Amino acid sequence: MVQKTVAIYCRVSTTDQSCERQSQDLLFYAKKAGFKVVGVWKETASGTKQNRVERQKVMELAQARKIDAILVTEMTRWGRSTLDLIQTLQELQNWDVSLIAQTGLQFDLATPQGKLIAQLMAALAEFERDLVSERVRSGLAAAKARGKVLGRQLGQRTKSDRLAPQVIQMVEDKVSYRTIAHDLKLSKTTVTEIVKRHRQAHPDFQPSKSKMAPRKKAQSVYQLKITLTGIRPPIWRRVLVRSDVTLSHLHWVIQLSMGWTNSHLHSFTIHGQEYGVPMPELGFAELEPEDERSVKLTSFIPAEKFKFSYLYDFGDSWEHEVLVEKVLTAETDLDYPVCIKAKRACPPEDCGGTWGYQEFVEAVQDTEHPEHEALLEWAGGYFDPEDAEFDEINPCLKMIPQDAANFEG
Repeated sequence: MVQKTVAIYCRVSTTDQSCERQSQDLLFYAKKAGFKVVGVWKETASGTKQNRVERQKVMELAQARKIDAILVTEMTRWGRSTLDLIQTLQELQNWDVSLIAQTGLQFDLATPQGKLIAQLMAALAEFERDLVSERVRSGLAAAKARGKVLGRQLGQRTKSDRLAPQVIQMVEDKVSYRTIAHDLKLSKTTVTEIVKRHRQAHPDFQPSKSKMAPRKKAQSVYQLKITLTGIRPPIWRRVLVRSDVTLSHLHWVIQLSMGWTNSHLHSFTIHGQEYGVPMPELGFAELEPEDERSVKLTSFIPAEKFKFSYLYDFGDSWEHEVLVEKVLTAETDLDYPVCIKAKRACPPEDCGGTWGYQEFVEAVQDTEHPEHEALLEWAGGYFDPEDAEFDEINPCLKMIPQDAANFEG
């Protein structure tokens, strides 16, 4: 029997309390159950406090699949509220991590009880979302009944009208439209419209253009072929991305073009150096990658035919080869990034890597296979390994902002 790896989480509400009793009880419980304890995380925070730093560290360990379960004395030590408990339990379920209470309710996915609770929690979460939606609709209806006019009215430009004097002053000071937009957190189009309206109201207004941003030279675009290694026939995507985007941006291009769900950790390997999203709060400094959010493609891609790798899900180890096929000039009427060709379907998440995927495909294509019905149901009732779902890729890619550092998909 494989030994279960667990993290212990303790919480007290006030500074005059101590986590020591919880810690001792849980360590004894873990020893008796034969669990391997990777660490004890202690926190002083009220039940409803949002900023639970130590709990977040444990959640990140769970997402990284470095633990099998989390031990707490009781569920109230873990959840801030019923809804928070439901949401975090659902996240843990997606990562196949159990939440085990020393006393009372246990969310252990290895037991029938835990699986039943998972189903109940999913139903409760759906019910809670419906209640919230209903309350919002009821509140809007009540406000309208009282005569309140909701939303921005025709011709109303609240933010741009408020900032218009600053925009005009900066234009008179010969600040470029791009800088104005950046500093005031407006779009360049909004800045242009403000100046246009001001000029119409003041025909003698003639801002100097001496310090306006010079015309940029043609933007380069990389044509990349992203291939999932170790699978035949190959699964790949051909995409076009701007050369000045970051690795963080490219991460989302790969996720959405391939069809992954960003449910696991990832990393890039370039010239032997690993890049990813550092998590110093986990305390694994020696394993930390370089920060992908500040590295632009143009800083390391020397020319065409250059290759580097992208690894997704450190458990299933989905390795992708990224090949720079061509360096092109951006077309003004094309919205980047864009996928121009795709071959074969993305494997389902958590199917066991390349070997597990091949067994999965054999089972869903063979109606006589003993696992055919179960795996097909697990995959949602339908799976065609040849269907890359190309029509769904580019609408997803359009959602990625230029600065994808805080993008969540």
